[in-house]
Amino acid sequence: MQNKQVKIIKPVMTFEQNASGDFIPSKKRVCAYCRVSTDNVEQKTSYDAQVDEYTKRILSNPTWQMVRIYADEGLSGTSTKNRKEFNAMIEASRNGEIDLILTKSISRFTRNTVDCLNFIRELRTLGVEIYFEKENIYSSDTKVDFLLTIMSSIAQEEARNVSENVKWNIRKRFSEGDPVVNNKRFLGYTRDKETKQLVPIPEQAKIVQEIFALYVSGIGPAKICQLLQAKGYKTGAGRTYWRNSTINFILSNEKYCGDLIMQKTITTDYLTHKRVKNDNIAPKFHVEDNHEPIIDRETFLLAQKIKEARALQTVGKDKNLSKYTYRYPFSGIIICHECGRTLKRRYWNYGTPSARVMQQCGGYVEGKHNCRAKALYQESIEGASLQMLNEVFWNNPQTMELLEETFAKNKVQSEHEVKLVALEKEKSELQSQLTQLVDLKISTPDLPEEVFMKKYQALNGQIRTKMNDINATEKQIMIKFQKESKLSQMKKILAKQTKPFEDLDIDVFRTFIYRIIAVSRTQIVFCISTDNEYSDAEFSARRYEFSILPAIANGTIHMGKYKNTLKYRVALI
Repeated sequence: MQNKQVKIIKPVMTFEQNASGDFIPSKKRVCAYCRVSTDNVEQKTSYDAQVDEYTKRILSNPTWQMVRIYADEGLSGTSTKNRKEFNAMIEASRNGEIDLILTKSISRFTRNTVDCLNFIRELRTLGVEIYFEKENIYSSDTKVDFLLTIMSSIAQEEARNVSENVKWNIRKRFSEGDPVVNNKRFLGYTRDKETKQLVPIPEQAKIVQEIFALYVSGIGPAKICQLLQAKGYKTGAGRTYWRNSTINFILSNEKYCGDLIMQKTITTDYLTHKRVKNDNIAPKFHVEDNHEPIIDRETFLLAQKIKEARALQTVGKDKNLSKYTYRYPFSGIIICHECGRTLKRRYWNYGTPSARVMQQCGGYVEGKHNCRAKALYQESIEGASLQMLNEVFWNNPQTMELLEETFAKNKVQSEHEVKLVALEKEKSELQSQLTQLVDLKISTPDLPEEVFMKKYQALNGQIRTKMNDINATEKQIMIKFQKESKLSQMKKILAKQTKPFEDLDIDVFRTFIYRIIAVSRTQIVFCISTDNEYSDAEFSARRYEFSILPAIANGTIHMGKYKNTLKYRVALI
């Protein structure tokens, strides 16, 4: 037992027989993966060069056997979901068809840290190596997992920065009225290749006009679908089957009256590229008279009022209309002075001669112990709002002069743009230092890990701080664009208004008024925002402060129907 003999069993080398009948070592099955993320000419040149270079390299190596070149063109590296060639390569590896994958760098392989490590580990278990040329790393060495984590994280951070820059550029274009419009499957319009503007298609425009004409004449979406199908009309997607949702989409699409609302949806995750409806996530940009309309504005607005009236019939037994956010002028913008909650639209004595619509604090609705504020008469607020719009804005040019002066004082100066450029440069320098540090670790294996991690964490912390500064500066610049856009919209509305306001239009009212503070049943404060955009929590916390600001105008309205007098003040916040 003490004289044990240990035999070493070496891996069996596989051989294949050549044309001469001689047995030679089997060739390693090699493929390459190439990717560029955009379709511009420079990237296309790089893409072709990668494919050509790897093809020559593999074919010139006598110990390698070419499998194929896998190449994705014009696709993002943050997600592998839509990268067909990448997924085909992984599937071929799983089927035992590949021994070695060549790729230019980690960022070309994938910029998602989790995906990168998961694929590397899976391929490692399958006996498939990956060679990252730029970093000079083979994935088969488990010691490089740590470095791969860091380097793929850097690549992921770079992707996040690119995503933020793209968002910023798009929002800036939006704020300057430069439209980004998708005209595919869009009934009635095409896009002029030179001007990039929407241009009506006469044959399809007639279908859109017919839809609006039918709807304002009292015919519902379901019946309209039947009539269109009977005539053989095709949808924007080229189908002859019409759905109610298609009709509703057309009826509510502002583009048909010549306007354009941009950033209705937004990408919330730069890794998954998932887009969601922009419900108070980011600013929207409304451009009036952007292109030639198919429907006149009066018909379009009439269709919207009919849609609202029809919606009222399906509200529900509780009649708590405030839950249908932004359907009404005051939804979500009247703040209770006592508790800071939002007032809700409520029916009192519904179905009786004394029925009335009230605006009541949400806290009171849930229980008097939460708030004891009295409800306000909806008609009194509507009357005060119309009177305020006419006396403070339509019939008083001095108000707009005051607003312009206030906006100018609060305007973010160009130094913020200069600061943003400087911050971006500093961030890039820090990222370069981080990359150099990683390169040093690769080239100097003896570099103590604690020294490396200390420097790495310090640089990473500085980069995060710099990103926070960049985000804060971008937010300030975006506020500037929003405020200038808001003032421009006010001027356009007043320029078109040849007579006093007679109806309380939702979009018009919300252009001029930011929030309303319900001080009591007999007193409210209209707030015009000139300095900042506040979250619900921020505005609620500062409601007392805002309610006592100096007023630029005062007014009173008496509703004899309810024996109610409502005083209002207008304040700039």
